[in-house]
Amino acid sequence: MRSLLVRLGTIATAIAVLGGAPAPNPAPSDPPTPLKEIGRVRASVCATIVVHANAAIDDALANDSDLHGLILALTTADMDDATDLKKHNTYHDLELAAAKVRETALDGEGEIRRLRALAADSPEPRKSELKAFADALGAALYRQRLMAIDAQRLAGVQQGREEKAMDDTNFANGAAQFSRIAPRSTPTAGPIVPPATSIDKAFTSVAADFADRSKLVTVDEGVAADRSLGATTGC
Repeated sequence: MRSLLVRLGTIATAIAVLGGAPAPNPAPSDPPTPLKEIGRVRASVCATIVVHANAAIDDALANDSDLHGLILALTTADMDDATDLKKHNTYHDLELAAAKVRETALDGEGEIRRLRALAADSPEPRKSELKAFADALGAALYRQRLMAIDAQRLAGVQQGREEKAMDDTNFANGAAQFSRIAPRSTPTAGPIVPPATSIDKAFTSVAADFADRSKLVTVDEGVAADRSLGATTGC
């Protein structure tokens, strides 16, 4: 997105595009604890935990930043009157930005699996604290990955609509040209009018949905932050 870093025309379409998101959790009354890297430790076992935990934290925070940029770009997009070239470039940038978030989330989820394995081999209370940390941060990364998938769907579906509208227009123009040279008894094709849709409204609606879902990511990250110290208990 670096040039432009996502419900489509109807509510039903938007729901289809955004399906599969985790069920919302009630937000706590207090602001979530900010997520940050765990301090370095010397003990070998905990040092391994910290390496994988910080890698997952870095991935989640990087996605927070990229998703913020994605939401901003979608909110300020001016696509309804854009040229075909600009639309093509916008969809391409959107796909690249979403793919980056998706890959980063997958990397982070890989680190989470390693943390769960380390938790299984850890004594209490570190075992429970590390598992709770991994579960919370894993939920945040999963939400981020789903938003990336939805952004990719948005780009693909909307671009597909643009291409179909162009094909319909070309077909209508060809039919009209044929009707001018056909015998008068030959039925002429009527004008093909694609359904009126607003790309800007679609982008704005998806951006608002992403903003709401990002709040849940922040809640998950806050739970992980609260458990991060206990994840290295006894080191």
